[in-house]
Amino acid sequence: MRSLLYTTFKKASLVALFSIFTILPESLTAAPKARDFRDYYELEPITVTGQEIPITVFARNGSDRRYATKFAHKVVEVAYETLEGTPGPGLVIIGRSGETHPINLFEKFTEKAHAPGSNPELKKIAEELERSFEKWKEKLNFNPDEEQEDEDMPIDPRTLIDAFPMPLTPVAAQLYVMAWEDEFDPERFDLRLSELKVDDLQKQDFQDFKWVFYLPPRNSFNAVLKEVLPLAFEEGNLGPIKRVLARGAIATFKPIIKDAFEGLRKGVLYWSILNENEERFHPGDVEALGAVYIESQMPKGKLIGGDKQGRAIEAVKKQKLVNEEYAKDPFVAPEPLENYQITDFEDFVGTYGDEGHANRVFFIESDSLLWRKGDRDPIEFFPTAEGNFVTADKSATIEFSKADNSETYQVELRQVRARHTFFYKGEPEFENEA
Repeated sequence: MRSLLYTTFKKASLVALFSIFTILPESLTAAPKARDFRDYYELEPITVTGQEIPITVFARNGSDRRYATKFAHKVVEVAYETLEGTPGPGLVIIGRSGETHPINLFEKFTEKAHAPGSNPELKKIAEELERSFEKWKEKLNFNPDEEQEDEDMPIDPRTLIDAFPMPLTPVAAQLYVMAWEDEFDPERFDLRLSELKVDDLQKQDFQDFKWVFYLPPRNSFNAVLKEVLPLAFEEGNLGPIKRVLARGAIATFKPIIKDAFEGLRKGVLYWSILNENEERFHPGDVEALGAVYIESQMPKGKLIGGDKQGRAIEAVKKQKLVNEEYAKDPFVAPEPLENYQITDFEDFVGTYGDEGHANRVFFIESDSLLWRKGDRDPIEFFPTAEGNFVTADKSATIEFSKADNSETYQVELRQVRARHTFFYKGEPEFENEA
């Protein structure tokens, strides 16, 4: 089952995909080379309800620094309200156009670390880095190397990497520092990786920060669009008139799309900060909070006016109440029985429904207990000692009970953070039957 955060994240990504179509890139005037990465650090603290939260920003010019500071302050304020306390000191690293994205940097590192004859300690570090990256991909349901089968998202995810913000572990941040020292020259960076020692990954002290976040440059979608736009306006897909109209539509809605993209970026930072404080939450709380935060920043077809901060704080307050209620009775998948009589469950066979929902059918076929939604393929459930039924992957349960003042059954479907009751409507009826 795809997460709420993923669903909101994907919708925002689809809106934001063409956001930078008419935005001109910033000046690429080179800044003088600093002697040390930390020479570009500046403390930009924010005070919330009297408590100062230290935020450090790494930026190469004043414009980037002001943008990153304002960006971080807005998110940290909501994170403080969510946590009811400080989220801890953080570091925001804002990238520049033409620089290699951290994902590509540590993919190169892990490839070198896993090569035959490599240092076992480096291999161990690479495995830890891969685990943290896998957690990030799993939480956001984003896998740049996965074959794309989603018709709603026909773009190769790897073309979007340069526009993706992401949290950095100390090792990932150090790899970025090394690439920066090599002026993001791929040959120099590759040579450095070939001669890498464990101590080289510990030169910068990132342990002073509770969270470290990489923020791509504001114009990062420009490079993405060079690859994506030819697909959108491919010869033969649109006629010349429709092509002009499509370009005009993108330009017309640029403020809305840009607003959605910015909300998405803030949502990833918000999720990252909460994830670094996950010991304060029950499992799944962070994902649910991240989803409502992003949703609160979305334009809904028009530019959002008013107080976005207030809207975000109100949304997470409501979700915290939902989380508290869920924690009282969380979804727990029971173990299926090994031995049972299939005929014991014949009384539950039937069609179940509720207004606004597709009908569900519970039926027995080939000695299997099957549950079908609408015209979808059926899912097999197994009886448990608790009296309900569970799927093989333990992602859902169904439980039958007598409806109030009735001899007919009702069935409650439960999944993680979702539950709904359906009522008996009659004998099994399948939607694809004549």
